[in-house]
Amino acid sequence: MITRRMFVKTLPVLASALGAVPGPIPASENASKVSLVVGNSAYPRMQLRNAVNDARDVSALLASAGFTVDLQLEVTRSAFIEAIQRFGSAVQRSGTKLAVFYYAGHGVQLDWRNYLLPVDAQVSTGAELKSQCIDIGLLLDTFAAAKDTNHVAILDACRNDPFGGSYKPAQSGLSQVDAPVGSLLAYSTSPGSVAFDGERKNGLYTGHLIREWSRHDANLENALKRVRLNVRLESQGKQVPWESTSLESDIFIFDGGRKQLTDAELENYVREDLAAWERIKSSQNADDWVEYLRTFPDGRFAEIAQFRLTQFLALRPAISAASTATPASASNTSVNALNTLVPVVPPTSTPDTASLPSQTAPMNAPKSIASAATETASAPETAEAVAIIIAQGKPAPRLTTASQNPYSAGRFTLGRLYSVDDEVTYRISDILTGLETSRLRIRITRVDEQADLVEGDDGRWMFDSMGNEIVNPSYGRSDVPAQTVPAELQIGKKWSAAWTAVHPQRGARTFRLNLVITARETTRVSEVDFDAFRIEARGNLIYPDGSFRRLERRYWIVPGLNFAVKAESVAYTTASLIPAVVERRELISLRQHKVGQLTG
Repeated sequence: MITRRMFVKTLPVLASALGAVPGPIPASENASKVSLVVGNSAYPRMQLRNAVNDARDVSALLASAGFTVDLQLEVTRSAFIEAIQRFGSAVQRSGTKLAVFYYAGHGVQLDWRNYLLPVDAQVSTGAELKSQCIDIGLLLDTFAAAKDTNHVAILDACRNDPFGGSYKPAQSGLSQVDAPVGSLLAYSTSPGSVAFDGERKNGLYTGHLIREWSRHDANLENALKRVRLNVRLESQGKQVPWESTSLESDIFIFDGGRKQLTDAELENYVREDLAAWERIKSSQNADDWVEYLRTFPDGRFAEIAQFRLTQFLALRPAISAASTATPASASNTSVNALNTLVPVVPPTSTPDTASLPSQTAPMNAPKSIASAATETASAPETAEAVAIIIAQGKPAPRLTTASQNPYSAGRFTLGRLYSVDDEVTYRISDILTGLETSRLRIRITRVDEQADLVEGDDGRWMFDSMGNEIVNPSYGRSDVPAQTVPAELQIGKKWSAAWTAVHPQRGARTFRLNLVITARETTRVSEVDFDAFRIEARGNLIYPDGSFRRLERRYWIVPGLNFAVKAESVAYTTASLIPAVVERRELISLRQHKVGQLTG
């Protein structure tokens, strides 16, 4: 039996102490942490209320955390370029370990590139935009040139109509950019969307950013997850921040936040996380999922909680007037309003698959999207017809389009929606020899949305509504859903999973995995080409006597398909370089009745 103490020793270091909000203090000459903070409000045609306030408050916070801060307010183009050059020199010094760039002001995109606006920009054409504004690529080039340094860029931009009507870019907001290695890019709102300036001292996004960064235990990525959640709720879903990350280690704004917890503290964290899950796992109340994500942004159930909360936020307001109001201050009302929503009814008409929306547009894929694999002699589609049929050698259904953005592979919700009689068949083979060892067929026999439960083969298999395994005949029943599937698919996304599976004959085994989405790529399976996201997982399989196997797994997931199209699993015995298990699972056929919402 795996003891709680044995289990918590395998978890990453977590902190739970809440630090007090520090006041502004002079920046220390700490060469290891540098920052450039820019705030522009005094635009001649479209002034901003909060950008300078935001920049001042962020600079004070960073200074109090020991950063060397270069604060620039109301900067012209020449001053902006000079500041970036100074920042680049500081970033590339050998002793620099963490570099933070923060910008508040107007920002726009053109030809997939993002531009920040100096206060002296006079723009009426695209050519003038390129020549008078600051290409964020300059900053990213600075990051790329610096080795052994973690880089963070925070852009609170994307306000509406930055040129006061003199020029309107073809697309609003900023373009999505995948973070370079060792960096994190954070945006105040989703690609192509605009951010709210707000009526208070600080803008909506930066107000929450300052509050979360002021916590001395603020692991940077966890803090940004809480910022995203709070802004999303306060704006009633109209402003949703997003991040792209390729950081390879935990980053803390305050050095004191990084502390090694005792076994007792780790054990308590695990106990509290599990207790919170047990309380809310069947909850239909959005407040419960919000509270979980605020408390455990990187918890064992954070992806599941995000998926469930998204289901609530995908519902339409019963009162449309509330959806057009300017976001109010954060309150219980903004959260409780989620519980008065009415569901979106999926359409049942048959669209032309050649005219499916691009990857940047929301898509409610209806029941009757027929893939190219459907036989031409089939009867006409009906509301209850199969949505997707995949067969060997037939073209795969096109649920998303390839990204036209050369700087990003795109971002999508998971889009899974199970129905009774969905069916999948896999070929199981040995990775080393390629020889088929068996075939696996799963048919969905029960779907209980209220219980968040999907059963296959009359309970022989069980999943949650994301497809996370609960019962697997080979491993047994898990104590909690195995959180191996993410709520969103985007390169760089990281999360963790931990569960204990009990098999009637083989006993209990504990799995602990760290997972990351590493690529969006074409993968060929059974003579079918799929546009899939590759997930890589590494960790341990721990036995009751304390021995373990090292695990490496890879999954290929297509947004909108209820099952992975391919999976590979390699297990090594303790201290051995020779794998004990080398298994590949490849999809042969799939019948699926519905497709969930795919929002990119």
